[in-house]
Amino acid sequence: MKKLAFYSIERSNEISESYIKKLVEKLRKNGAEQCRIYEQELEGEKYFFGFIETEKSFESDWMSARHVYEFAQREGDDFTNLEKRGIIIGVADGKLEEYVRLHDEQPQIIHDLCYQNGFRKSSIFAFPTLSSNWYLLQFVEYKGKEDPRLYENPTYQEWLRVTGECQKPLPGEKFWKDMKLLFQYRK
Repeated sequence: MKKLAFYSIERSNEISESYIKKLVEKLRKNGAEQCRIYEQELEGEKYFFGFIETEKSFESDWMSARHVYEFAQREGDDFTNLEKRGIIIGVADGKLEEYVRLHDEQPQIIHDLCYQNGFRKSSIFAFPTLSSNWYLLQFVEYKGKEDPRLYENPTYQEWLRVTGECQKPLPGEKFWKDMKLLFQYRK
């Protein structure tokens, strides 16, 4: 299953109903499992982000975001009744490749801790704004509620410290920010 992310800057500040209808037709035609569209204001512009899981290629008139990381799924995982979130954070100047490297070399224990905390699917993508600042998008699906004890684990704290050096929270935020969900499609 391919996981893709697209983004668009919309001057009209909305996604039209006719656009959504055309998108749903295209999703069905291409055998997409799911699609979610989020909105977020960044640097004075309204951005829209689409996350799609599909078996086939998917062309979009939006720009493609760069795939950074994919959470390894486990055989026999149950993907029913998962909570879904789209979250965003900035990238510290010059730190995108370091962030990618850290995730390429992510220790198994970090994956295991996240899995124990309910993570079942997580895809991270990167994209530049008009001003060339980079941001990370994470599309997460998880079971249950987040266990705050995860953040007390010394190994996980160290992971957050090293990855945190690559991140730059949005103004007024301390960590990743939830984006507003506008549309959801599920096969």
